Amino acid sequence: MPSCRSSGVLTASGLVYSGKCKLISIHACEVGGSAASIKVYDNTSAAGKELARIVLTANQTIEFDMHGVICSNGLFFEEASGSVAVSIEFA
Repeated sequence: MPSCRSSGVLTASGLVYSGKCKLISIHACEVGGSAASIKVYDNTSAAGKELARIVLTANQTIEFDMHGVICSNGLFFEEASGSVAVSIEFA
């Protein structure tokens, strides 16, 4: 049975994983009552190849299926604006 790891709930920008991995999905919830945006990079910092950019309206919750995108360098989560609670699933 295939399985994956989780970042756990993230509330601030930071490194999720360093090294080659597969990005499975992103779960995002806006928690501040206004618009927010996040970015996920194939890197160990908020630079380089941007894999996903998600813009959320107030109180919106989404799941974004990434279908196992291969990341060469790692996964970095950036809370670009607003307040969010995010989990990133990867293998």
